[in-house]
Amino acid sequence: MCALKNSNLWKSLAPFIVMGLIFLLPAPEGMPPQAWRYFAVFLGMVTGMILEPIPATAISFIAVTICIIGADYLLFNAQELADPAFGSGKEALKWGLAGFSNTTVWLVFGAFIFALGYEVTGLGRRLALILVKFMGRRTLTLGYAIMIIDVLLAPFTPSNTARTGGIIFPIIKNLPSLFRSFPNDPSSRRIGGYLMWMMVVGTSLSSSMFMTGAAPNTLGVEFVNKIAGVQISWLHWFLAFLPAGLILLVITPWLAYIFYKPEVTHSAEVSGWAGGELKKLGGLTHKEIILICLVLLSLCLWIFGTHIINATVVCLLAVSLMLALRIVPWKDITGYSSAWNTLISLATLVTMANGLTRSGFIDWFSGAMSAHLAGLSASATIIILVLVFYFAHYLFASLSAHTATMLPVILAIGKGMPGVPMGQLSLLLLFSIGLMGCLTPYATGPGIVIYGSGYIKSRDFWRLGAIFGVIFISILLLVGWPILALWN
Repeated sequence: MCALKNSNLWKSLAPFIVMGLIFLLPAPEGMPPQAWRYFAVFLGMVTGMILEPIPATAISFIAVTICIIGADYLLFNAQELADPAFGSGKEALKWGLAGFSNTTVWLVFGAFIFALGYEVTGLGRRLALILVKFMGRRTLTLGYAIMIIDVLLAPFTPSNTARTGGIIFPIIKNLPSLFRSFPNDPSSRRIGGYLMWMMVVGTSLSSSMFMTGAAPNTLGVEFVNKIAGVQISWLHWFLAFLPAGLILLVITPWLAYIFYKPEVTHSAEVSGWAGGELKKLGGLTHKEIILICLVLLSLCLWIFGTHIINATVVCLLAVSLMLALRIVPWKDITGYSSAWNTLISLATLVTMANGLTRSGFIDWFSGAMSAHLAGLSASATIIILVLVFYFAHYLFASLSAHTATMLPVILAIGKGMPGVPMGQLSLLLLFSIGLMGCLTPYATGPGIVIYGSGYIKSRDFWRLGAIFGVIFISILLLVGWPILALWN
């Protein structure tokens, strides 16, 4: 107990220790003093988000508050402060709250309410059971079914933890026992390990396929817009990733079948079980039908109506219709802590990332790194930056923390290098965010849930993570990148 208390104490003190040490060090040559001090607060926030002595959202909220209070020392330069017309207090508060008016943040929030609709109406469970019923006679096709389920839910479920851990995992975990495959037992390799690994790689692929497939994606889009000046729409993201995504969609279940082959390869039991569960559900309810219509309407507007209506407005319209038609009660929305937590988290992280630019840190850093990387070709620079960003995820237990920490820095380096096509670099970095979720047992929320089920041994998870991590990033660079170059 004493050791546990000491561990929690050090986790709580670590962010302030990191911040204090940076404060005490002299600013690098050429860096504005306020940028160095802001960077100290930013690193303290990142340390806290990694160690999580308190929830990560609370840490980013506290960091924004600190920067608002100390804006004269952290955000504004001497010239601004010397201007009598410049109200630093007002400007600091305006900066601190800007993230909450960000359209992308509200797009994610609206998509979370879609996820709630799937859960409340039972439509998500029904879709999963239908695919298992018709594709569950063979273990390999069942692997494809798991991936397809995730891909179908991904456009409207920005939390991969909610999607895979909350909708798909509770269904799939019922299947191994039908084959006498049990967790933490040698029998786990009969079929349970394969099915669990398919959820890991399935959520990794679906998270990269759609802008709304994972919350860090939209955070990354904001960084790309603010730092690189590249604007990416929902449709642009989807079409750009589609070539590499289709290849991965086709080969991944087969590769998992090869590298982690289950002992059971054929059975009609799974299909029968899913059919029985569907009978218990009965026919489509009127709420499910209405939700399907709203989903199709939103998808059509996102794809074809980008010049008429903003994507965030589409989401807010759909949520309003869900409320008006009583698909989701307001009390369920107010009690949906994941949605509100993500809204605050994204808003504060967007604000803190903007602060790197506002304080002058990004301009200094991009110039400094450009000098060190001078002489490299644009292609070599892109490869190095993408690989560094991708495999650095071994050091992180959160896609959001990784994105908030490293993406602004990598973008700044690329921006400072002459000849680097920022559109290509930005998309490759964004696409890699979801794919890296397969690297480690702690790489993302669903991975933690699945690893905790006991069907995949630790050494197998690390081995498979390394294999599929290399496969995913290789396909992205060898297939996705050349197509991006042709497109641009």
